[in-house]
Amino acid sequence: MLTPETIIFKFNFSILTTKCLKRVDTFTLVLVPSHGVFMAINQWCPVCKTTCEIGTELCKCGNNLRVNRKFRVRFRLPDGHWKSKIVDSHAMARNVESKFKVESVEQDVFDVHRAPRISDVWKQYIKWAEVNKRSWKDDRSLWEIHIKQHLGTQFMDRITPSRIEAVLNDMKERKSPKGEPYAPASIKHVLVLVKRLYNWTIKRDLYHGPNPAEKVEVQRFDNQVTNPLKRKDVERLLSYIDTWDNERAAMVIRFALFSGRRRGEILHLKWKNVNLETGYVTFPGMHTKNKRTQAVPLNQNCMVIIKRCEEMKIGEWVFPSSTGAFYTTFKNTWKGLQKKLDLDYRFHDLRHTFASYLASSGQVDLLILKELLGHRETKMTQRYAHLINGALRRGADVADEVFK
Repeated sequence: MLTPETIIFKFNFSILTTKCLKRVDTFTLVLVPSHGVFMAINQWCPVCKTTCEIGTELCKCGNNLRVNRKFRVRFRLPDGHWKSKIVDSHAMARNVESKFKVESVEQDVFDVHRAPRISDVWKQYIKWAEVNKRSWKDDRSLWEIHIKQHLGTQFMDRITPSRIEAVLNDMKERKSPKGEPYAPASIKHVLVLVKRLYNWTIKRDLYHGPNPAEKVEVQRFDNQVTNPLKRKDVERLLSYIDTWDNERAAMVIRFALFSGRRRGEILHLKWKNVNLETGYVTFPGMHTKNKRTQAVPLNQNCMVIIKRCEEMKIGEWVFPSSTGAFYTTFKNTWKGLQKKLDLDYRFHDLRHTFASYLASSGQVDLLILKELLGHRETKMTQRYAHLINGALRRGADVADEVFK
């Protein structure tokens, strides 16, 4: 708090504005930089959304301003952005103006910020994400590797779109830990996280300013990557795991190839979700990508696998580790198999193999394939449409018969 003996000077060689806070034996004066005091109060027309001078009775659009009179207060923030407020009376406008001036003095003279640092908000967000988001570990990695070093110490009202663009440009210039350029999807994920962090903060009334990430655009890209296994690689993989000593891992791989389900869905499958009588398996929404519970029928190959799992049953999991616990080390097991067989495929490519082989058979349409894969929208399944070469060829050949 200022005392009668306090004299504060903050020099800026642009236009300076003075404000006398209190007149006592010692004259107390605060000098504030001009960028914090650019203000304007005007009348506001609610019809054409324009301003005019105070005292104007008739707007250019013809609206009578003597009825339902409105006033607009504008104030330029230190980062160059304008803040505005529309109120019902000139007295209220003056009060808002005074409030803006006080905030300017706090920020410019005393370095007091009403907006939080983004790092402080992040600590609250990640605690929430650990409970409410399955991908919270991905968020934490993006923050630690890409965002923290650039924006971590910044106040949220000081972060501009250009600052966020600098983070994304830095990713374009650097290489990933694998020595490869960052994919467009990875760069987009960073922008999405910053945008989500602002929206999360605004929703909880922790910050009341704009979301600068909304004004940042990233390069459009096609992320519909499919890499199905070639026939010879499928045969080589199945031939090897037929005699593999790790039978439990072999059954996970076979089930993925014959069902098209994701790794997390398979490993989280419990016996209570399997109905051997009807031949249906239910994948709970908590473990599916779109968070929808999905019940799908099992083909004969999958039924053989499930029955063998039942013979080896040692707990609640259908595909457990050798101890009966959740199979946490399967990811490393797959990596070891990749290296041993020299397979340049991800585990997820088993899902693409299932989908592309069914599509190319010409016996399964995209709507049925959509349900088998558990996609929420058909556009996700559409990525396999270009793989149905056999079906397309047969359809094209019909023209030969029609136009004979």
